[in-house]
Amino acid sequence: MTKAKIKSGDIFERREKKYLLTKDKYNELLARLRQTMEIDEYGFHTIHTLYYDNEDFEVIRHSISKPEFKEKLRLRSYGQVENNQAPVFLELKKKVAGVTYKRRVKLFYQEAINYLRFGEKPRKQGQIFKEIDQYISTFEGKLRPITKISYDRLALKGKNDPDFRITFDFKIRYSLEQPDLSLKEQEEKQDFLNHYEEEMVLMEVKVLGAFPLEISRLFSELNIFQEKFTKYGNLYRWVLYPTWEQDKIGQSGVTYLC
Repeated sequence: MTKAKIKSGDIFERREKKYLLTKDKYNELLARLRQTMEIDEYGFHTIHTLYYDNEDFEVIRHSISKPEFKEKLRLRSYGQVENNQAPVFLELKKKVAGVTYKRRVKLFYQEAINYLRFGEKPRKQGQIFKEIDQYISTFEGKLRPITKISYDRLALKGKNDPDFRITFDFKIRYSLEQPDLSLKEQEEKQDFLNHYEEEMVLMEVKVLGAFPLEISRLFSELNIFQEKFTKYGNLYRWVLYPTWEQDKIGQSGVTYLC
């Protein structure tokens, strides 16, 4: 796989809509999207993310309760972390009334680990880092990496509007044993999209303003409908607390996605 380029930018504000597609539907949609969209400069790449929570899963339990406001901390790399000087992103992702805000700082991997494990702050501390530090302080040292979630991503951008983006995630996999971005041989279980009877692809539409009319028409024509799906949220429900999920299914007869 081509080595991923390092993404720039540290503040994002947008609406994110998610869809689950069969492989056939994905192929059909991709062929149609080529008329108005193109593969972005990052191309096809792999994303690895550590999600942080406390031992009571307070962060994700709050998130799946569908509050008006929620936030989560994660450490992300684009491609494999090869050494301690590899660039990573420490991110605070917030969602307020349906709008997603992502604020992140770029650090060397060793800087990030020194801070997250031992509280050693990096030399350069801007406003965004201070916001992240304030969030972490509210957990009184109890945040820890719960899981590493990885997936392969194809990213598209609009030919006329590069801020309009659609991404497709494949082979969503996770590891619960010593989550670490630098462990190449870490066992990863492909258990997310295999949860479904058919081979599935997770699509995310990322839009700053109004949803493009031509895309709405295309989705309608292909019978593509929005669904609720979060990677860490579903891992919590399907793997970390399977009994909780089974209780919900028994009560309502449906599977819950968040």
